[in-house]
Amino acid sequence: MSKFSAPPDRLPQARAALERHETEEAQGILISIVVDEPHNQDAWLLLANTFDDLERRMECMQRARQMNPNSAQIALAIQELKTHIYQDAFGQPQPETPAAPSAAPVAPQPETPAASQPELAQLLLDAANLFVHATIMTMEPLETRAFGAELVHLIERARHYDALRAHRWANTTGRAALVKYEKALTQLLTNMPHQDPQVLGLREQRQRAFAKKIAPRG
Repeated sequence: MSKFSAPPDRLPQARAALERHETEEAQGILISIVVDEPHNQDAWLLLANTFDDLERRMECMQRARQMNPNSAQIALAIQELKTHIYQDAFGQPQPETPAAPSAAPVAPQPETPAASQPELAQLLLDAANLFVHATIMTMEPLETRAFGAELVHLIERARHYDALRAHRWANTTGRAALVKYEKALTQLLTNMPHQDPQVLGLREQRQRAFAKKIAPRG
């Protein structure tokens, strides 16, 4: 039970509405609760179940997690939702988040010249939107680096088809997430000894993130 409880009638009303599959009614009740009591963990978790949009669900779950950051149940629910978001974007399970950054430099994949295909670039950038949101929303440094790395990869692929479009997108929609990712890498590097074998790879990742905000590929 959350520290701040709603009046005893409203949460049961919302639960009953959900059981009757009256989602709009439940959503209205729960929104009124979180407006009055923004620290109500239970209301945020129930509110997440009223949205079809996965990003809205994630926002609600992240708010609940702020109330109870040590909850294994909430952490598991968030991880499952991330898997659904990834599957919706790519049609395959989300790869496991690495336990530690790779020690070897992550070299960009070699590219061959391609004719401009704006529609393919836009599809990749639409997928990158999910990682922009995930990078900005997460409070975990390891997740920031994992989501940021995937974001950079998608931008690089989009540049292969339309460099100018990808550059503009990176400097507008993607900029905040790229900045956060770059800062996360910088902070990690600051706390590592120079002789650590991971340093070169992390520096290369940071340079790739920084390059996305500078100029389009020639």
